[in-house]
Amino acid sequence: MNLQPLLICSLLAGFLLSSCDIWSTDEPIVYQPAQVPVGPLTLGVWLPAGLNQYRFDANDRQQLLDLGINQLEWLQRDSVGAPTPEATAMDFSSINGLHMPIYYEPPNASPYDKLHNWATRTEINASFTDSLRLIVRQLKSHWENHAAFQGYLIGHEDYNSAVYPALAQTINVLHQEDPLRPVYTVGNLNDYHLQEQFLDAFFQPAGTTNIFQHEHYIFHADVPYAGRHLQRRLDDLTSGYDQVAHQTHHRNGRWHGIIQVHEETRSQLFLRAPTATEIHLQAGLALTRGASGIIYFLYSSGLEEVRNNQDEIIEYRTYTGLVNDTGQPNSRYIAVQQLNQKLKELSKVLENLYYYGAFSSRNRRQNPVVTKASSDLAFGLFGDQTQITHMLIVNRQPTEQRNTIIQFKATTVSDALTKKNIPIDQGEIQIALKPGELKLLSLTGLPSTSID
Repeated sequence: MNLQPLLICSLLAGFLLSSCDIWSTDEPIVYQPAQVPVGPLTLGVWLPAGLNQYRFDANDRQQLLDLGINQLEWLQRDSVGAPTPEATAMDFSSINGLHMPIYYEPPNASPYDKLHNWATRTEINASFTDSLRLIVRQLKSHWENHAAFQGYLIGHEDYNSAVYPALAQTINVLHQEDPLRPVYTVGNLNDYHLQEQFLDAFFQPAGTTNIFQHEHYIFHADVPYAGRHLQRRLDDLTSGYDQVAHQTHHRNGRWHGIIQVHEETRSQLFLRAPTATEIHLQAGLALTRGASGIIYFLYSSGLEEVRNNQDEIIEYRTYTGLVNDTGQPNSRYIAVQQLNQKLKELSKVLENLYYYGAFSSRNRRQNPVVTKASSDLAFGLFGDQTQITHMLIVNRQPTEQRNTIIQFKATTVSDALTKKNIPIDQGEIQIALKPGELKLLSLTGLPSTSID
């Protein structure tokens, strides 16, 4: 049998499909609203991330306010003076209308222990619930008069499935003792052993809507600023976001994207600093997957001593965040500041909407809104509890502008922020997107969201 003609036809068909960017119809897909709305977007920043030198001076405080955040996340056990650094940050946040989750620090904890799930610090025995309840009551009593007190950060990269039963009990006690405040945990979802069991333990069916903060840093030292290698790394990032979106969609939970704005050196450069458009792009991709917050890692610069469970230094890491080691803002600070201005406006529209699903022109996934689009765009669908009303578009190219044609099933399209109508000609619109830019469109006249 001569396979050459078949091979040529196959390659030709693939080329035509890629160049036309028409979505495939391989399998039935149903787009449905998530269990909870997006909610007001959380715009937060990790502050010192365990860095050894404590600094929180007047310049830092003003720069944090100017950054446009609404949440501060603290990760430094330094007990220099009184009040503690955590208390100082809480007071600052309360005065300035920011939110701040708190965490529990057990007596004589080493730096290694500072953020691991409370459940791993206590044996699960008859007294577990009683001792845990006492901790929660003490924390609540200590912080409840602070306006910034936003919830409980109880875990950090607790991937071992052996702790999940204790995690579930921890969540139960927190919800009983403080039913109005959410619980936070941090990690890369794909690294959790027995992922479904972890999510079932962390997200309870009723009551407070907890928040999973997903960390995923892709700009390693060898990642270029354009080209196929970069796009493969972005595919990896969106694959992780897709997984989080899928797992939170039907649960009483929300998720935040912790995005890379830092450079990290270990024995050599490990993570390179992302560009301004790469920062915008990370945030946009997370939002197309229904993220209810963008958390920037990190604000500070400096040295971190990484310790093992014997409190021994095993590695030194140097971070360069949004400000340098003397506290002066850099170009990434400006990028985040500009992005937050746009995200605040975006939040006014998104907060009452429900996430329906996402797709991209790279995989041409079947969907109820777009039938044709140019390459390297990402799309997220949102609406009320009955129908899709909005679509978020992101240019996946951080170095190239896109003047793109999109073929819609909608009858009217407008810019959701400016309210300006976008002309439709035979079902198509033309739209310009700057490198890494995100744009929210309002849609009417769409068919049913269910594709059979």
